[in-house]
Amino acid sequence: MTFFQIEHAVYDMFSTPWFGGIAITAAYALVVYFFSNKIKHDDRALTQFERVWGGLLIALFLVKHVQLIAIGDWSMTENMELHLCGMSRLLSILLLAFGVRWAFFPLFFWGIVGGFHSLLTPELTGGDSTFMYIEYYIIHGGIIIIPLYFVFVRQRMIGQWTWAKIIALNVAMMLPVYFINRLIDANYMFLIDPPKVESILIQGPWPYYLIGFVGAGLLHYLLLTGLFWKRIKSNDGMPS
Repeated sequence: MTFFQIEHAVYDMFSTPWFGGIAITAAYALVVYFFSNKIKHDDRALTQFERVWGGLLIALFLVKHVQLIAIGDWSMTENMELHLCGMSRLLSILLLAFGVRWAFFPLFFWGIVGGFHSLLTPELTGGDSTFMYIEYYIIHGGIIIIPLYFVFVRQRMIGQWTWAKIIALNVAMMLPVYFINRLIDANYMFLIDPPKVESILIQGPWPYYLIGFVGAGLLHYLLLTGLFWKRIKSNDGMPS
């Protein structure tokens, strides 16, 4: 493992690098909990905390892409933020750094579901160098941590039908991303080939495994909605 070197990597569950990534994510969550818990009753301090947090995510984003360009390893086919987790990264920046409120709703579903599976079965499409390894877990752990922060600290919540709106958004995005993939010979959102990780949710050749993708997304979104149903029902009417 070098500091910068592109080499597609998949980690087995319970392997040493898998546990290392979980440790990075846990440390990230503890840092957020420590700082937010100290200022949770101070709205101005929380806003400042979020802006700094978002600024750090912007810096990490820029360092990643500038370094990849500098060493000649940046590629349109691998490094554009067109996977759902990459889009969640951008939503995280919009929400934290710029206070864009609507970004919470897709981030809640894309981030928690996508981040969970990315931690469970990691596939580092950008390489497993030291930098990319740490960056992967900060980003994929973060897209879980950030919406949960807004739920439990900022008291934000999805609506009863937000799951349906995000599923519709997912399906609507598939066609333009598919054509981008064909145009530049990429595989964003895994619309050309299934991911390399093994999963009972990903079965069959193209295009049949895509049906499983949508079905799995629907089940996950309904499960998330069910887990937070009590909070949803007690929400003060914030639009979804």
